[in-house]
Amino acid sequence: MTISATMVRDLRDKTGAGIMECKAALAEAEGDMEKAVDVLRKRGLKVAEKKAGRVAADGLVVAWTAPAGNVGALVEVNCETDFVARTDKFVTLTANLAAMVGADPEAADAAVLLQRTLGGQAVTEVVKELIGSIGENIVVRRAARLAVPAGAKGLVVSYLHAGGKIGVLLGIQCASEGVARSEAVAKLAKDLALQVCSAEPAYLTRDEVPAGVLEREREVLRAQADLQGKPAAIQDKIIQGRLEKFYMERCLVDQPYIRDPEGKLKVKDVVAAAQKAAGEPVGIVGFARLRLGDGVERRAAE
Repeated sequence: MTISATMVRDLRDKTGAGIMECKAALAEAEGDMEKAVDVLRKRGLKVAEKKAGRVAADGLVVAWTAPAGNVGALVEVNCETDFVARTDKFVTLTANLAAMVGADPEAADAAVLLQRTLGGQAVTEVVKELIGSIGENIVVRRAARLAVPAGAKGLVVSYLHAGGKIGVLLGIQCASEGVARSEAVAKLAKDLALQVCSAEPAYLTRDEVPAGVLEREREVLRAQADLQGKPAAIQDKIIQGRLEKFYMERCLVDQPYIRDPEGKLKVKDVVAAAQKAAGEPVGIVGFARLRLGDGVERRAAE
C-alpha cells in the first residue's frame, strides 16, 4: 500500500523515530499505525542492545525538591553527547526519574529505580526505547535522596551548577516550622549548598570518616621524609596535627567558609551563629553531591 507523508509524520510525532525508520515500519505493518509503533519498539530494543557497550559520559544531573521543602533528590543519567542531553525527551526522562526518587527512598538505588514503573513500563524498558529512538547509549547511573528526619522541621535545597554538570542537596534541621521557613535558614541552606559544590567535602563531620580511610591517611603521612628517624611518639603528634588539614579539606563542618573573605570562619562557626540568631537548635542534616561522569572511563568517539 502507499505510505503517505501524513502517515509518516503522525508516526514520527508519536514515537520520535526518524523519517526513514517510520516509513519502513509503516511498510512492514502494511499501514497499521499501532503495528508500526510495535515494529519501532522492537527495533529500538535491538538498537539498545547494540549500543549498550558504548561509553556514556555526558548527560545531566537533575534535581527535585518536594513542595513541602523537606525532601530532595538527585539523579544522574548519562548519554554520549551534550546534544542528546538537551533534547526534550532526555530532559523529561531525567526529571521524571528525579521525582520518582524523591517519592520513593528505595529508588535512590539505581538498580531499584530501573525496575520501578514509569508510564506503565519498567524504567529499564523506557530507557531502551529511548535509546532506540535517540540513537545513543543511555545509562541511569546513580541517584541520591535527602530528607529532613521524620517528625523534625527543616529544609532541603538543591543546587545545580553548569547546567546540570554538578548537583547538590543540602538539608538543614530546626526545632520549629517558623525558623525552618525563615529567609535566614533558606539563605544558610543555599550558601552551604554552594559550599558543597565548590569545596567538594566527602563527609559532614570528622566522626563520619571511616577508620580505614583515616588509617590510610596516617600511613601516607607516616611515610613522609621529614618524619623518618623521629621517635614514634613525636611522629604520632605530628601526624595528628597534619590530620587537621585532612579534616579541613574533607569534612564540611571543618572547612573554611567560602563566603568569608578573611578565611577565619569555618562552616561550623556559621551554623553556630545561625543557631544563636534563631534561638533554637539549627544543624546540618546532611548533603549529597553528584558530578556528571565521575569515574566513567572516557574513550575516543567510536
